[in-house]
Amino acid sequence: MAIYPLTQSQLAAATTAQALAFVKSPTLLARRMSEILAAQEFIGYSLLTGRYKVEGGAIAVPKNEVIRADRPAETVNAGAEYKLTPMSSEEYDLYQALKDGLATEVADEMIGRQKNQPIEEALQVLKVELLVRANATALASIASKVTATIAAGAAWTTGKQIVKDALRAKAQVRALKLGFDLNTVVLTEAQYAAVMPEVFDMLPDNDPSIISGSFPNVLGLTWLATADANFANPLMVDRNRLGGIAREDIPSPEYARVPAINGVDTGVEIASIREAKADKTRLQARNAHVPVVVNPGGGVVITGPGVGA
Repeated sequence: MAIYPLTQSQLAAATTAQALAFVKSPTLLARRMSEILAAQEFIGYSLLTGRYKVEGGAIAVPKNEVIRADRPAETVNAGAEYKLTPMSSEEYDLYQALKDGLATEVADEMIGRQKNQPIEEALQVLKVELLVRANATALASIASKVTATIAAGAAWTTGKQIVKDALRAKAQVRALKLGFDLNTVVLTEAQYAAVMPEVFDMLPDNDPSIISGSFPNVLGLTWLATADANFANPLMVDRNRLGGIAREDIPSPEYARVPAINGVDTGVEIASIREAKADKTRLQARNAHVPVVVNPGGGVVITGPGVGA
């Protein structure tokens, strides 16, 4: 049998026996899924960097982490006692466990005629749908919690104006004195196409983000794009503090976890379920997770940028 993972040339040359062995193995399917699934495509994992565990079907997280004390720090004289401040009481949001999932089927006849191709197509379909769902859920959760706004000073048609408004947003959040530092900007794909040429003009010609096409970092801000249809105005967040992803471990023996991608665990699992009575194999993928926003104050929406409408 060919050594896995299969290259594109190996996929084309795979025999029927190799394809059948491949589709029966959740471990091999999970490894292949890790190759075609880019961790950075999950925008929620970039914006919500904390990791939590769901137990008992739900998770309770503070609406806002306690960052400031009820009493400020004071000068302490030699030999004097420190003043005691009580911890602020916290309110909690309850997040119910969620499980995104989808299944598709590959008939034996398709494998006999096209070898690995129908399996690859099935994995691509599962990948895309899980991505779209996870990204939409994460952005909707953030949008429902982050309510702070700031109006753009003018249309984002010059790098100077873009930077000016980004710095104004950072200053607005810093003025809260809660320790937040906005470090990420999220744009629609249309806004990204309009804004990035202006941003790239501020980078050196040999900047690696220009050469590689990776998301650039300018002025300490990472610039991301999303194709989510419900996302409209630029969003700036402190992704170190905004929140995280909570996962539930479901003890299903049929599933294999997709290996971590560049050190990031996507949480995606895949199962191969043989349906011998119908001469087909069911491929089933799931992602048991829920995005949680712990510090909505660590984000602000910029309204009226005037680009990418």
